Amino acid sequence: MENCVYKIIENQNKKVIETADLLFVAERQFGGEVFELKGGYRAFAAVIDGFCEKGLLSLVKASGLNSRNPSLYNKYRVLINTRKQLSEEHMQELQSLHPKLDKGFYFKNPDEYRKDRDYVLMLSDYLLDSNQNNTLKYRCTMNERSFEIFNNEKFLESKGNVLLKRLRLSLEDLNCYKTHEAFFYILFEPKERLNILIIENKDTFYSALKYLQRTSDREIYGVKLDMLIYGEGKKIVKSFSFINEVFVGTSIDRVYYFGDLDFEGIGIYNSLASKHEKYLIVPHTALYKEMLYSAKSPPKLRTGQAEFFLDRFLMYFDEESRDRISQILYSGHYIPQEAVNFGRKTNC
Repeated sequence: MENCVYKIIENQNKKVIETADLLFVAERQFGGEVFELKGGYRAFAAVIDGFCEKGLLSLVKASGLNSRNPSLYNKYRVLINTRKQLSEEHMQELQSLHPKLDKGFYFKNPDEYRKDRDYVLMLSDYLLDSNQNNTLKYRCTMNERSFEIFNNEKFLESKGNVLLKRLRLSLEDLNCYKTHEAFFYILFEPKERLNILIIENKDTFYSALKYLQRTSDREIYGVKLDMLIYGEGKKIVKSFSFINEVFVGTSIDRVYYFGDLDFEGIGIYNSLASKHEKYLIVPHTALYKEMLYSAKSPPKLRTGQAEFFLDRFLMYFDEESRDRISQILYSGHYIPQEAVNFGRKTNC
């Protein structure tokens, strides 16, 4: 049965085969009575499962299972032809890897296996060694697990990410997690629901902080604040995920953003709001209006910045402010955050 099915698959020269078609051809070649004497469908299913274990076939999960007993997937990916390109030693090596590791990619791409081989073996050896993999029951960071398995704490965040995809493994399978870049923040008073202000630049962050420490109502331009975050320029786009570590079970009413009034500063806001859509992130319009009021003659941009549509940012402003911001930016000018002097304005 095994040799017959193998030859049928090899002769079809297809990348994906349908189980029903393969079964039909096998029954026809044997003849119905002989096919049953050879073990019938059960023997056929055992052959298919065996080919999968040997890395000759790879199941197509999306195709679903058939209604027979024992059940088989309706489609399988053929790896027989590519298998010939591997040395006998490498074929045996792949077949002996830990069963959690999917070998399909490397049977199809033997050159990639030769490149990745050392790391694949390190991972397989780790999973096979009960003395080592005993630590899998303890959850840890990605870098810690990376060092434990590959003796390189950075491997999983670089080349190792591709390796795991090829082997169809996830960080969850290794019981580890990515850590978020942290941001610097000041929490004035823990509450069940928070209003947050993110400030792009360091000087303005400290000016706002000093002002809030001098006032009892913790309010800036009509917005009561519970927390202040130093955005550190573009870094906040990535590091804002740290908010999930800081506040577990705490609701966030609104996140206000305040940055330089230029294409780069608005670009940071757009990226932040787009990446973290689960939070309502809006410009602190009153602060931006104060910038417009304070800078009577906005300076020219010192470096070229790529222009883009400002609609996402401007939709929160009144028409007069929208026109003024557009006129300033598209004429090659800008207003830095430092134009706002916290505490020196009567309307602050």
